[in-house]
Amino acid sequence: MASRAEADLDEIRARSDIVEVVSQYVALKRTGKNFKGLCPFHAEKTPSFTVNPSLQRWRCFGCGQYGDVFDFIMRIENVTFVEAAKMLAERLGLEFRTAGAASAQQQKDYREQILQANQLAAQFFREMLQRYPLPQRVLQQRRVAPETQERFGIGYAPPEWSALTNLIRAKQIPLTIAAEAGLVVRAESGEYYDRFRDRLMFPIWDRQGRVVAFGGRALGDAQPKYLNSPETPLFRKSRTIYALHLAKQRIMAERTALLLEGYMDVVAAHQAGFTHAIATMGTALTEEQIGVLSRLASRVIVVYDSDSAGVEAAKRAAEILQHQEIEVLIARLPDGEDPDSLLRRLGATALQECLDKAQSLPAFLLDDLQRRYDINTAEGRIKVLKGAIPILAAIPSGIERDRYITQLAPLHPAYFTNPSIPEQQIRREVERFLRYKEVGKKSEQSVPDTAPPMEVSEQLPHGVVRAESALLRGILSEEWRPLVLHIAQAGDMASEAAKQFFELVRRAWNAGMELHLPSLLSALSDPRLREVVSTRLSLEEPLNEQVLRDSAAFLQRRHKRTRQVQISAQLAQDFSPDSVNYQEYQRLIEELHSDVRRNRKE
Repeated sequence: MASRAEADLDEIRARSDIVEVVSQYVALKRTGKNFKGLCPFHAEKTPSFTVNPSLQRWRCFGCGQYGDVFDFIMRIENVTFVEAAKMLAERLGLEFRTAGAASAQQQKDYREQILQANQLAAQFFREMLQRYPLPQRVLQQRRVAPETQERFGIGYAPPEWSALTNLIRAKQIPLTIAAEAGLVVRAESGEYYDRFRDRLMFPIWDRQGRVVAFGGRALGDAQPKYLNSPETPLFRKSRTIYALHLAKQRIMAERTALLLEGYMDVVAAHQAGFTHAIATMGTALTEEQIGVLSRLASRVIVVYDSDSAGVEAAKRAAEILQHQEIEVLIARLPDGEDPDSLLRRLGATALQECLDKAQSLPAFLLDDLQRRYDINTAEGRIKVLKGAIPILAAIPSGIERDRYITQLAPLHPAYFTNPSIPEQQIRREVERFLRYKEVGKKSEQSVPDTAPPMEVSEQLPHGVVRAESALLRGILSEEWRPLVLHIAQAGDMASEAAKQFFELVRRAWNAGMELHLPSLLSALSDPRLREVVSTRLSLEEPLNEQVLRDSAAFLQRRHKRTRQVQISAQLAQDFSPDSVNYQEYQRLIEELHSDVRRNRKE
């Protein structure tokens, strides 16, 4: 394989067209000089996500997120800056160059070897599936079509102890690498043997669609029923979502994901047309997985098995998702069913009906309470009412809470004599619960672990913003740059962002450097400053000599007046006619009067 050219951050930034990159995740439509679409980072019905191709910047005016192409990839893929740079470089056919290149190359080669071993194993398992009748019969019984088997790469690990080990050895892949990949196991004797034997094999992919691990389902009575690859340098259960690379496009389009429990559930769902179905890796939903999901979907429908373990797991998943401000619904399946069995028995319509009836977390929890207790007895009704108090207290919306209180009121013993009393008593119990909870919080004296997010906030008048916009756009223009450098300087700007950017452009121009706007913006260390400058440059008011001269004069007069007020305050504390402050004050007064006289003549 030919080696790829190396590139640094500036080259990656210069060659990555932000419209092209964002379009892979967001449907964009041109509006004037910009592009707009629905924000991938929060739920919205009216597009407020804007991409500016000239600035190579994006911003959502709904949720306030903003940045350049690196920021976008970091957020949408939930990766680090270095990982984002590598992904963008790979798109361009380049190799991202970093410090410590030698050790980084060694690490890359090591990871590539693990990927190569996984790919070889995936191909081997597919071939074995065609040779052994038993796994084929199992898939036929489960009505998994050949094209679905191909799409999900389903295979079979034969019962022999060293079938894959021998192939890996024959392909001259070090068995130490295969062991790191979790494909083989090293015995105490030093010999290697296959980890997966007599199992249906499901490849597990990363977000780029590369095989990083496997899940094996036993065909006989072997335990455990499901055996996953161990965690490796490429595979972390807490970060991986099964079939995400296959479901991502529809999830982004509909902003909705179906969260299922098992591999076969997801396979059956996709085959039936529910191509936004995904699953966790046999573990509870993690914060890292939610971080990935929240960048793609604003709503998650949890569809777990109907048994008690599945119901409890669905509750936990919904609670975790809800805390991350993702809309959560829980679909209840008929007793004894999981998504796979329901689809095989009754088809896609039956599952769709369950999805259409999916409930919010409070509704599901309250419904589950009434299923657990016999509401035909007074004792059962009291247990339901007591169990409902913490559920009701967790509902942030008072309107929504009242709706559920009204629904529960008929269970109260006093309802048929005076319907208003039960609602009042339930509300009092909820308020009492919340008071106790608040007291408990204060006693813990907890301190927030994270600082509030940075916000771009300005209090400058619109005239100042327009003036700075004109001069910053002017200094970037070949036509107007000489004039701007002659009539203005960085110190004239009112905002720190404009001062730093003006001076940055001036120095770059004097040094004979190319004025590449995305690179100039990235040179501002604080993302808040970058966004202020981006906002200034986004204004589309026309430029001409008079506008530029008026803008410079306006900012200079404002700067002098501000300085005059500052010196006046200092003189009020320590007045001396011989002080430097007093002399500067007199000079500023004279300059301001001169400005006024000059403006009158003009």
